[in-house]
Amino acid sequence: MPQKGAPTKSPMTVHYFAYGSNMLTERLQARCSTARPLGIASIAGYTLAFSKRGQDSSGKATLVATSNRFAEVYGVVFELAISQLPDLDRVEGLGNGYERPVDLSVVMHPDRSPLSVHTYIADPTHCEQSLQPFDWYLDLVVKGAQQHGLPKHHLEPLRAITPIEDPVRERRTRREALAIIARLK
Repeated sequence: MPQKGAPTKSPMTVHYFAYGSNMLTERLQARCSTARPLGIASIAGYTLAFSKRGQDSSGKATLVATSNRFAEVYGVVFELAISQLPDLDRVEGLGNGYERPVDLSVVMHPDRSPLSVHTYIADPTHCEQSLQPFDWYLDLVVKGAQQHGLPKHHLEPLRAITPIEDPVRERRTRREALAIIARLK
C-alpha cells in the first residue's frame, strides 16, 4: 500500500532515487544490504539515456537535462543506511564518470509529494550518444521497472531499446546480473 505524503527518514538513512539497474531491489541489495524500496517517483526536466560510458565500454543509464518542460523520468526511491552511501558511491563510480548532485528533488507517486534524494548523473565528458547497453544490463533495468510497477509509458520505451550482446561471457558484472535474474524466476 503506497504511503501518504513524502516518506520520512531517520538521521541514519538517506533516500536514493534509482532509475537504472539499481531499480531492481535484489541488485541494489547486493550492493547495499540495508536498501528498502519506498515507492515510485519521478524527476521532471530530464530524459533517460544509455549514453554513460561504462568501464566495460557499454552504455549505462544516466539522466540528461532537457528544456522540454514535459520530460519526466520514473524510478524507485529506496531508503538505505547512510553508512552504506560510500559503498554505493564506489560501485556507481562517483568522481569517475558519475556525479551525485546535492538537493535533487523527485516527486513520489501517486500523491506527487516532493522528496529530496541522492542519485547519480553522468558527467557529460563521460557520455557518448552512440553507446548501447549490454543485454544483461538492460534486462536488469526492465525487470526493476516491472518489479515496482512503473507506468507503461516509461516501461515500453525501455523494452524497445536494442541492446548489444556482451562479448565477454565471463565478465564478473555479467555473471552477477545473470545470477540475480535467475533467482527471480
